Amino acid sequence: MPTSSSLETFQADETLKGLHRFQRDAVEYAYHRLYEAKDSSRRFLIADEVGLGKTLIAKGILAKSLEHLRGKVDRIDIVYICSNLSIARQNINRLNPLRDTRFADAERITLLPVQLASLADNRVNFVAFTPGTSLDRSEERRVGKECRSRWS
Repeated sequence: MPTSSSLETFQADETLKGLHRFQRDAVEYAYHRLYEAKDSSRRFLIADEVGLGKTLIAKGILAKSLEHLRGKVDRIDIVYICSNLSIARQNINRLNPLRDTRFADAERITLLPVQLASLADNRVNFVAFTPGTSLDRSEERRVGKECRSRWS
């Protein structure tokens, strides 16, 4: 879990210097639209061809956002929604700009209540979900922890 001091000393430039110019341009534009523009937006979509670095661009946006928000809010919650679990597992560590932070172990949105107590103690939280595992209502997809959390 990140300590308060690790977030306070975090520098987005460390993450950004590893990006190609077009990726840095995308990060700067998204950051501007999210935080600086008069008509700013609360969401932003990055879309391009496979293999051009959307995950690295997202990591850059997260890095700049963490740097921007660290003195303005008590807790930062980052939710990563990915198309499928295998891609989510592949990208989780690549997406995280903080070395001492890990993603919460809640593959299904219905398991989030199990994680809430630990999330409240952290300055920064990363939680990953996939529509295939989180939104499937069939009985065979449910896990024991999920059923216990729903009915407790």
